[in-house]
Amino acid sequence: MSLYALLSPGGAPGVTTTALGLSLTWPGPVIVAECDPAGGAILAGLFAGHLPAPRGLLGVAFEAGRRFAPLSTAPGGHLAALDGSGRRMLLAGLSDPRQARGLAPAWPDIARLLASQPCDVIADCGRLDAGSAQPVSVMATAAVVVMVIRPTLRQVFAARPRVEMLLELCGGPERIGILLIGHRGHTPAEITKALGIPVLARMPFDSRTAGMLSDGVGRRASLADKPLMRAARSAGPAISKAGRSGERPGLPATATGDRR
Repeated sequence: MSLYALLSPGGAPGVTTTALGLSLTWPGPVIVAECDPAGGAILAGLFAGHLPAPRGLLGVAFEAGRRFAPLSTAPGGHLAALDGSGRRMLLAGLSDPRQARGLAPAWPDIARLLASQPCDVIADCGRLDAGSAQPVSVMATAAVVVMVIRPTLRQVFAARPRVEMLLELCGGPERIGILLIGHRGHTPAEITKALGIPVLARMPFDSRTAGMLSDGVGRRASLADKPLMRAARSAGPAISKAGRSGERPGLPATATGDRR
């Protein structure tokens, strides 16, 4: 199946929240993998510390050079259930950002292992910087690399050099896209023109739902009907479509003039 990498230019546009929204509405089996070198946030956030910590990314790093097999969902395995469906799983990230430097040599093997899973994998790669601990192998291996930004001048300004980094890493723009968070600010057409890569999808700035996903605040029973989750159900197929050879989807023309 396919590996998708999500990242940000900084400024907290909500990469982890977006990765969770996409994973919880993904049309097929999926693993959300916390590959942010700054550390994982989902166990302490969405699950509010109530979920026992699985072996997670660090366990994968210890084993990735020796085998390429499905990640374990058994008790004491690598993965934890993201919901009750049995189709959506979590590969928890680092518990301490000081572990990231030691993890750096393992990223190529981790990337190959994630890409070899029998289901889709959405990798939350956090903020893209120039440091050596970055999961660049995950981005280079991904079918699509999605930069999550808000449609503001500050975010577009921060995104530009990082898009240049991705163009060099991915060998061109074919596997790179933008996912916008919020509707106030620059239009998708303006952002595509500024950055030279298409806007694949747009999700609302829905602070109430984001609070549920990022900090476990509120009731999950009504989560599926929230604006963020409804948008995620459309964004997922758009990102998946972008990973297919020869297809470069973007938002329809009717969306480019939205400047609420």
